[in-house]
Amino acid sequence: MKSYADTRHQRGFTLVEIAIVLMIVGLLIGGILRGQELIQSARVRNIIDQKSAIQTAYIGFLDRYRMLPGDLTVAQAGVVGNGAVNSNLGGDGIIAATESILFFQNLTASGFLSCGGCMTVAAAGAVNINNSPINVYGDAVRAGHLNSDNTATNNSTWFDTTNNITRMVVYTGATVPSQVLAEVDRKADDGLPGSGQLRFGLSGGAAAVGVCAPGLIAAPAIATWANPSQANCVGAWLF
Repeated sequence: MKSYADTRHQRGFTLVEIAIVLMIVGLLIGGILRGQELIQSARVRNIIDQKSAIQTAYIGFLDRYRMLPGDLTVAQAGVVGNGAVNSNLGGDGIIAATESILFFQNLTASGFLSCGGCMTVAAAGAVNINNSPINVYGDAVRAGHLNSDNTATNNSTWFDTTNNITRMVVYTGATVPSQVLAEVDRKADDGLPGSGQLRFGLSGGAAAVGVCAPGLIAAPAIATWANPSQANCVGAWLF
């Protein structure tokens, strides 16, 4: 037969003890969620700041040299100096597939952009993380011109089948979650992937419009970034 002492030692948790445990668990979960919020906010700010730095460098280069970075002739590259690399297609006014890396190399050589890997470029070629700026998710940033059919000479595009806009575009790089792009869009533009200065893009193996901004292929189009968030999306900044 169990004694009173044995029964007392086998009692369960009191309501107070359970409340304390739940409070501690809640604080831990809240701290983790808050930490994730801060990390995402920092990444959003990094993407916006990177775009601003590139745009400022681009405008500064145009203002100083009256030349298009990435599209320099031999003579123009000599004017810029400091190892600026010319393009074999230089002078046609278009940043083509192989000229994206030269775009960033020229901006770096001129001192308008800080990009250590960009100065390793000796000739035009394919974009990778060793010769272009890198986004906060570790993918290469790209640049190029859209043509009147909204396809791009650097094998990238952004979704717009009606407006036929020919613009200079800088892509955020792939592997950006759609909800991060949504926050970037809200903070730096109009919050919509089909309008404004930041739009849905395709670049570097990123997911298609139906994944990252499925509303853009609906009838009628409902312009929203994918939620739940999709992991491999790209934004296209119109310059």
